Amino acid sequence: MPGQQTTRYIYDSVTAVAGQTNFNLFQTFAGKTDLQSNLTTNKLDSSESMVIKSLFISSNFSQFLTGHMNLNIIVGNQVVLKDFNPAFNASNRGVSFDRLHSGTNLPWLIEVRLLTDIVIPPQVNFKATLELAEGGTLAGENITLGLKGYGTIFSAGSTF
Repeated sequence: MPGQQTTRYIYDSVTAVAGQTNFNLFQTFAGKTDLQSNLTTNKLDSSESMVIKSLFISSNFSQFLTGHMNLNIIVGNQVVLKDFNPAFNASNRGVSFDRLHSGTNLPWLIEVRLLTDIVIPPQVNFKATLELAEGGTLAGENITLGLKGYGTIFSAGSTF
């Protein structure tokens, strides 16, 4: 596909209510600012695609990320990442999945480098769900899921 190859980072945030344990990401964009999401729909343009190389999860003030959780990523009608527990990359509890770095001492931040790439093709819906197994969140807590990788974006070339 003609286009410009680039690195890509897409993210979406949700604001929790007290005790919430289930979060739907990349599904609702109405009323969100640029700091809450850099998308307006849950599919890429017809001339865009993306390969996800790593996941980034953050929270503004809770330590819930050190507890067990399930992360699912759905592309089209397929669950491409099912019941993944990224909590082992949180805090300094042991060896990280990718073995490129040790777990961080920051309990509100997780990054996981994927061993298998996830592809988001053009014009295909995608979404993510995050389920907490331990405790819940505080009222007003902001949960952000970022997907990092590379992709192709529309390149006008000499058409202008």
